[in-house]
Amino acid sequence: MLLEEAIKTAMERTQKKGVDGWGLYTRNPRLEELGEWVEVAPPRGCFDPRCAHNSHDPAAPIVRWVPREGTLHYLGYDERDYEYYLLRLPGEDLYLRLRGEEFCHDRLELIDPSRVPEYLLVDYLKKKAFEQ
Repeated sequence: MLLEEAIKTAMERTQKKGVDGWGLYTRNPRLEELGEWVEVAPPRGCFDPRCAHNSHDPAAPIVRWVPREGTLHYLGYDERDYEYYLLRLPGEDLYLRLRGEEFCHDRLELIDPSRVPEYLLVDYLKKKAFEQ
């Protein structure tokens, strides 16, 4: 691959809308199928090879989960280390939660809609109504 092609591909992949997290991962096979992983920033954290990483996770890049289809919407942050997203697919809405903890890698989860704080849904609706 020529350098110009590699740069173009990298630019396209890193500019797609998605969910960012430090060392972001998921344990959900459906999310693995629905999205792709893109490294958008270099690793940060503990690089010490002698460290057992008992109180923290090892260094990791900032990773973005990008849906292959549908439209991703940010619903908000609940002040308890959780961010919520909506993935609108044809005929289906999926609710996602990003778990961010200070010393642990971030995790993306597929959750039941009832676990999204209602005030975030109301705020999202108000924001969308204002934009129209």
